[in-house]
Amino acid sequence: MMQITHVKRRSSLGMLHSAQAGFTLIELMAVMVILGMLAFFLLRGAMGAEETVRVNSTRSYLKQLSALIDNHETDAGDYPLSSFPRTLDPKPSATNMGGEMLVISLWPKDGLRASAPDEDRLINSDGDQTSQSHTMFTAATSFELADDWGNPIAYFHRRDYDEPCTYVTLDEEGYEEETRVRALMNPVTGDPYNKTSFQLLSSGLDGIFGTDDDLGNFKIQEAQAP
Repeated sequence: MMQITHVKRRSSLGMLHSAQAGFTLIELMAVMVILGMLAFFLLRGAMGAEETVRVNSTRSYLKQLSALIDNHETDAGDYPLSSFPRTLDPKPSATNMGGEMLVISLWPKDGLRASAPDEDRLINSDGDQTSQSHTMFTAATSFELADDWGNPIAYFHRRDYDEPCTYVTLDEEGYEEETRVRALMNPVTGDPYNKTSFQLLSSGLDGIFGTDDDLGNFKIQEAQAP
C-alpha cells in the first residue's frame, strides 16, 4: 500500500509576509528609538528653559532688593549692616550673617522702615533662631531671603567686603554645602563690584558660591586675556 507523505512547504507569499513582518518590527524599534531621543532633547530643552526663567527671575529680584536697600540708605543714612552690631543681643549664629542682617534691616522690629519685599522669599537655611525676635515678626527665626533655587542670598555692606561669611546652601543634588563667601572682585578694575555701596550674590543653579553661574546685583566681568 502506497504511503503518502505530506510535505509542508512555505509558499513564496508566506515568506513575503514573514519578511514584511520582520521589517515592520525593525522599523517600529527604530521609531521608538527616535521618539526616545526626541523626548530626551525636548526634556532637556524644557529644563533649560525653566532654568533660564529662574535666572531671569533671580536677577529681577536682586534688582528689586537693590532698590529697597537704596531706599533704606535714603531713610537711615546708611545701607543695612552685613555683620552683627554689638547692640544686637542675643545674636544668631554667624552663618548666613549678612543675609540675616538684611532681613533684620528690611523688617525692623519697630516697623518704622517696613518697606520690604514679599515674605514668601523668607527662608532659614542654617536653622538658627534667637530667644527673642529681632524683626517685626513674632517668630524669633533668623531668616534670610531666597533666590529662585531656594538658597540664601548673600549680602555684603561695603565695609565688609574683606570679611568672608559662611553660607549654607543646597547643591543640585540636594546636598548641603557650607561655603566661605567673599564679596566679588572685578578682574578688570581690580576693585570690588559696587565699591561704594553693597553686593547681593546668588549661588545660581549649582547652589555653590564661587562658581561661574553665580549672579549679582552687577554685571560680572570676565578676566581680560594678557
